[in-house]
Amino acid sequence: MNSHSDLPLFSWQPPRCTMIPFPPGKRIGKIRTVAEKWLAQRTPGLAKKYAEQIDGDLQRHFDLLNILPDERAKLTVEFWSAVRAEITRQRPSSRPGGSAA
Repeated sequence: MNSHSDLPLFSWQPPRCTMIPFPPGKRIGKIRTVAEKWLAQRTPGLAKKYAEQIDGDLQRHFDLLNILPDERAKLTVEFWSAVRAEITRQRPSSRPGGSAA
């Protein structure tokens, strides 16, 4: 006679999943704030340091949520892509009537 531990049904584990209710690449307010502060930096070196600080915060947040490396990389790329798009949108030279006028 088989015990319960011998049956495959009892050893089955559901696949691991992580629900991220507010993915960073969709947090428009955060993206706009990061873009504004990045543009406000006086030198490229300061802008880079600010971006490294934000990225470190993002990675620590992922640590707290136990985000797996593949998902973490995807979410990081989505966030910084959105920030770059917002920087381009906010730059005075990209607006009609900006410095090219």
